Amino acid sequence: MKLNYRYWITALVIALSSIIFNSCTEPETEDSFTPGDPPPVAGGFVNSNDVAPSNLVAHFAFEGNVNDSKNAVTGGVASGTTSFVEGRKGLAYQGSANGFIGYSTPGPIATLTSFTVSLWINTNKHDGGAQGIFTLAKQDGSFWGNFFMMIEGNNSTENKMFMKLHFEKNTAPFIEHWIEPFGDFRPDDMYGAWRHVAWTYDAATSKAGFYVNGQKRTLPTGAEDRKADAGGTPLGDLNFKNPTRFVIGGFQNQLGSPFNTPEPWMLTYTGKLDEFRVYNKALTAQEISALQILERQGR
Repeated sequence: MKLNYRYWITALVIALSSIIFNSCTEPETEDSFTPGDPPPVAGGFVNSNDVAPSNLVAHFAFEGNVNDSKNAVTGGVASGTTSFVEGRKGLAYQGSANGFIGYSTPGPIATLTSFTVSLWINTNKHDGGAQGIFTLAKQDGSFWGNFFMMIEGNNSTENKMFMKLHFEKNTAPFIEHWIEPFGDFRPDDMYGAWRHVAWTYDAATSKAGFYVNGQKRTLPTGAEDRKADAGGTPLGDLNFKNPTRFVIGGFQNQLGSPFNTPEPWMLTYTGKLDEFRVYNKALTAQEISALQILERQGR
């Protein structure tokens, strides 16, 4: 009897150990997973900071402050009514009709030749003009900044969002470059909840990319391939002119003198913004998908 008793106790311990081990290490596909043993996503990434860490040049997590965690974009000051609220991951920036953040030094954002911009937005429809999401300012009296993103107003019944990206190569005949996914190219179901947005430009291929919720979007004809001139020369490395300050939640005009006064349609961003990252390369589709999944899971 003693031998049988010991046998069954040993078997029970082995069985329980196997169940516990398997439940902790088995890959899980949902957002909920065993604490202490988070499974990697495609590409082998376990944390959002694992994605191209050597290429991450700025990261605004908005954990109760406006600081760049890379300490490269500096001198950040929040103006108007701004606050920090519950975000996609930790806290997030909350904009308003007069709120924005201005940084005196744009750091490595000023010298980008390729880029990825990754961010989470949570906003409602607005009427009227366009809300500025970020801007690399140009201090030479130019109407446009070097590099910026905006969301146009929407007074329709549909929930498609018209986002625009602008960047420049000031040493090329075609200086200004706009990525404008209009009409049916606009992503749907974009309001009232957290949505991930990423834009890329690869100087090696002169191609631009647009991603929503980790999925690459089709761009209008000609928008993906960027040309430097009428002869079709690939755009190559970007080159910004007189980059001087960086703005989150508005246009360069919100900074006041010596920039032009904001026109009536130039609005500040009134929604929430979280996990704003800037890379000096075009991330791959797998990297962007991983970033979206990991930040969505809070890691």
